[in-house]
Formats: sequence, structure tokens, C-alpha cells
Amino acid sequence: MKTLFLTAAALAFAAPALAQSPADFSGPYIAGQGGYAKTKLEVTYNNGATTQSTSDDTGNGAAGVILGFNAQSNGTVFGVESDLNWNNANDRYTVLGEEVETGIDYSGAVRARLGFVSGNTLFYGAAGVAGTRAYVEYDGEKETETVAGWTAGIGADHAFSDRVFGRIEYRYTDFGDVEDDGVKAELTQQSVWLGLGIKF
Repeated sequence: MKTLFLTAAALAFAAPALAQSPADFSGPYIAGQGGYAKTKLEVTYNNGATTQSTSDDTGNGAAGVILGFNAQSNGTVFGVESDLNWNNANDRYTVLGEEVETGIDYSGAVRARLGFVSGNTLFYGAAGVAGTRAYVEYDGEKETETVAGWTAGIGADHAFSDRVFGRIEYRYTDFGDVEDDGVKAELTQQSVWLGLGIKF
């Protein structure tokens, strides 16, 4: 009876410690994500004599896939991940009397992540290189170009089980600019994402 009591007492004291152990986010993973992106398209037109600029924000849904890998030491997580997203953002402008259309479709990024685990949740910051396929259409000609810039964001992954996790993230991206025959379009984006992933 005494042995049984001591065993029960030991388990009672150990249970809170086990419950507070940080979740394990280490290893490779894949995830799907969807969200809302607000893209700012700033267009500058120079016809050789006059320069005019205009800008507008266009919002749209976006979806993509993520591949990544985490290394974890106690509660600190270091990781790298890449993503590919479909994001059809475009708009039309009238600049110096000329109709101009500009936009983006596919985008992607390679980012480093650093975060800490509290309970079953990983809080992280991420930054890296981003690129997109952008275009400018003017005077019947369409110039398509892959441009590269930078991206940074903050987010949280929550472990629902040993393998399945959910994600919420805010991201800011500066894709750089694309030019065509005196028309220059600068592309920046703010986005909010929800994701669901699985570890291997």
C-alpha cells in the first residue's frame, strides 16, 4: 500500500511537468495555405516630357503550398521553408491619358525562421527572398518579367497532434518593380495566411 501511494504521488507531481513540455516541431513538413492579400501597384509613366505616378490597392484571395524543415533545441526553433502561391492581383490605370494594366500571378519565397515554443504553440519570425511573375500591358504590348525582392513576417504554428499543425501568419513583401517602354510598376503586398500542415 505504501509503495502504491508513493507511486501515485510521484505520478501526480510528474504530470504537470510532462504537460508543460514544449511540443516538438523538428523535422521536415508540408502544408497548404490560403489567405487574403492586399497588393499595392504603383505605376509611374514617363513619356519623355512628363512623368506621372498613380497607385491603387487591390485585394484578392491567395492559395499555396509550403515545404520546410525545422531544427529544435529545447524551446528554440530554427528553420527554413519555401512556398509557391497563386495570387492573381491586377488593376488598370489611366496615366497621362494612356491605359495601363499591371499585375502579378504566381509568387514564391525562400525564408529562414526563428522562434520559440510555448506549450503546443510555436511563435516565430521569418524573413527571406521573394519573387513573383509580374506584367505591364501598355499600348497593345505586354511585358512579363520575373522580379525578386524581400519578405518578412510573424506567425504562429499550433500542434494539434504529434504530426498535424495549424498556422496563422502576417507577411509583408516588396517584390521590386517591372518596367516596359517608359512604364514602371512597383509591387508591394501585405497578406494574412491560414495553413494546415503535417510533419514527417
